[in-house]
Amino acid sequence: MKIWKLLAGIMVFSVMSGFLGGCGLTKGNTSSDVQQAVKTVEDRYGITLTIKRKAMFPGGVKCDVTTRCKELPDRDIRVFWFDDKNRVQSDYIYQKYGDEAYDRICRTVHTVYPEAIVVVEDSNYNHFTDEWYDGNTTIEDYLLDNQLRINIVLLKIYDREEILKAYHRMAETLYDAGVNSYSLGIYCMKDQAAIDKVKTYDHIPDHQAYEGIPANGVRISVTNNYGTLREYLEDPEASGLVISHGA
Repeated sequence: MKIWKLLAGIMVFSVMSGFLGGCGLTKGNTSSDVQQAVKTVEDRYGITLTIKRKAMFPGGVKCDVTTRCKELPDRDIRVFWFDDKNRVQSDYIYQKYGDEAYDRICRTVHTVYPEAIVVVEDSNYNHFTDEWYDGNTTIEDYLLDNQLRINIVLLKIYDREEILKAYHRMAETLYDAGVNSYSLGIYCMKDQAAIDKVKTYDHIPDHQAYEGIPANGVRISVTNNYGTLREYLEDPEASGLVISHGA
């Protein structure tokens, strides 16, 4: 009886493995691919990684693992490699500089608007940073060339001219402080109760965690989702600012 149970278990396992394999879920994370991807990230940044866990069902990608970094012992570093046509990706630079970048941006905004809520969003999915970052990348490099979106929530500005002036002043202040974000948005809420509904973070949130600014609390907003602060300041009239009035 025990032998038959064992054989039945093997058959079920085989069927499930075949099913998952047919769905493309069990492919990837082979030892050689993982070693190659991890070494690529180590060489790129001059760091030492050890594998913490592999994605159970990597979904057909060559490598999707979480590692521990000798240089950042309190952080998990993700190493991801889709296929041979794409470069190996990692969130190492974000893990190294993300919180400090958020703090610098907040301090700069608060020199102009001390009571503002600041939410910094990373438009890079899973914080996978751009390919030109390497072991020589500094926090200043990261802030000047990034995919960050800065959202500022205020209560004090109420008309078109005021908010345009505020936007320009804030863009200049941030850029002078070495921040060239991918976009900037200023949201003026109807009252303090609307501000209190804004979900705040003490860091740059995960892409999946960011919920945006609640639209039903906005009185007026100005955003630019198509250009960096540098591009805006070079030609404010052609920057494509969008002004929206709340309901």
